[in-house]
Amino acid sequence: MTATDPLTVSPDVFRSVLANLPTGVVVVTTPTPTGPMARAANSFTSVSLDPPLVSVCFRNASPLTPALCESGHWGVSVLAADQHDLCAHFANRSTARDLTDIPHTIGEHTGAALLTECVATLECRTVLTQPAGDHTVLIGEVLAISARRDHAPLVFYRGTYHGLG
Repeated sequence: MTATDPLTVSPDVFRSVLANLPTGVVVVTTPTPTGPMARAANSFTSVSLDPPLVSVCFRNASPLTPALCESGHWGVSVLAADQHDLCAHFANRSTARDLTDIPHTIGEHTGAALLTECVATLECRTVLTQPAGDHTVLIGEVLAISARRDHAPLVFYRGTYHGLG
């Protein structure tokens, strides 16, 4: 692949190139008046150690984006390599909200659902929301964190899911 003029980089080329960067997979949840909302995401990263900050990005068109912005609190569940089915459940628009048969607890600091069978969980309070193209970036202060399973994480790489280890 050759370098292109940055003003002419197509979304398909951009996606193809960035597919070479493995990313972790998480489920982000937020409480709403009608029950928890949840979606899978692979745009999650640490931002700062002091104070402890993380970021996550969602498409503006996602129903979770306004719910996250309105709630101001959210949970993050880091998925394990053996949780591809759980990721698919929360990536599917028709089932993403359904936590009925998914083991979870409610975070005491945020009221967000936290999946109990995952690698780790974080409870976050939004400190900044920033529009960014067709997405919204949320920066959250980590209020509580818990390691739950000593398993390799689920990662997304070149359009498919993989386990590390």
